[in-house]
Amino acid sequence: MVDRDPRDAALRFIRLCLRSRWDPPALDGARALLTQLAPNAHAVCELARRERVGPLLYDAVRKKDLLPAEVEAALRQSYYLTAACNLRLFEALDQALRALAARGIEVIVLKGAALAQTVYPSVGLRPMGDLDVLVRPASVPAAREVLAELGYHATGVEVRPGSDLAFESEVCLVRPGPPAVPLELHWSLFDVPHYQQTLPLSWFWATAQTVPLGGGPALVLGPEALLLHLCGHLVLHHGSGEAALLWEHDVAAVLAHDQPAIDWPLLLRQAEECALVLPLQEVLGRVAAEWAAPVPPDALAQLNALTPGNVEAQTVAQRTAARRPVARRFWNDLASLHGWRARLRYAWIQLFPAPAYMRHRYGITRAWLLPLYYPYRWSIGLRGLWSRR
Repeated sequence: MVDRDPRDAALRFIRLCLRSRWDPPALDGARALLTQLAPNAHAVCELARRERVGPLLYDAVRKKDLLPAEVEAALRQSYYLTAACNLRLFEALDQALRALAARGIEVIVLKGAALAQTVYPSVGLRPMGDLDVLVRPASVPAAREVLAELGYHATGVEVRPGSDLAFESEVCLVRPGPPAVPLELHWSLFDVPHYQQTLPLSWFWATAQTVPLGGGPALVLGPEALLLHLCGHLVLHHGSGEAALLWEHDVAAVLAHDQPAIDWPLLLRQAEECALVLPLQEVLGRVAAEWAAPVPPDALAQLNALTPGNVEAQTVAQRTAARRPVARRFWNDLASLHGWRARLRYAWIQLFPAPAYMRHRYGITRAWLLPLYYPYRWSIGLRGLWSRR
């Protein structure tokens, strides 16, 4: 198979190298692509950097004479830089977890921080842009107080007091550096109103597992919950149909690492219960076909036989649409809420944000200009309905 686009050859090469951890013959397939890559081997390094898989690629190709020495050296540098950054982040995570535990606040560690020392064999392999932790909704105010005492503050201004907890899934915090430490405090797993209201979070908490992480024990999602979260996050937050190498690799790596422990009947039941059938079908089908991830064929057949509900299908279609203007996102989110009281409150908050938010969002410096910015805000949203891509 010859790729006309050099990027396609680089993409296939990287994917084959990365999957060689659980599929060793894939490295022979990567080697067969070298003649296509030889004129432009640096494209591999650039793509790996852009997709945040440079450390993983270095681990797969080092001392195997697959890439020019200068390309391998660049990948080696990304590995050591990632290791140094991750160690700093884990130090901050350990401090935060200890402080939260001292106040009796339960925490589940999510995403990269939950994977980098469990699924991956080395702390430098999985880049972590920030820390993601999940707390119960009732614990959010206390958790924010604890984190504020550690120096974390919100990066934005709440649209209206209480609106984040009511209609969002997380708040972005940062502890100033150098180096700065970004931390996302979650109380739901997806930034989608439908899932914020319907996702059975009690099951995710009940099946969480304690593992060694950083400087002590920490809770992480169980393997079935982890797969649901990673697949849902990839489709609902990053769209579908395009390569997202790091996130796809995460799913494939979890499957390879946790293969003996995964309860497939439970996973399929919970996919239906959580209305995450479509994300699971799309991502598991892709990682089985393109990454040779160990998905049992009978489980994949049973998964593909499931029929998603109408609300799930509509929600996923809206979240993965190629074009999502502001007004359409507003209407979709409004329609997905349960009950007219919630819808009216959401509409009021979005159409008439607090003055503090308006000043922060639009850089308003004169008080008399504030009322004029509300129609301006509405016009921006409406304009997107008629503008072209």
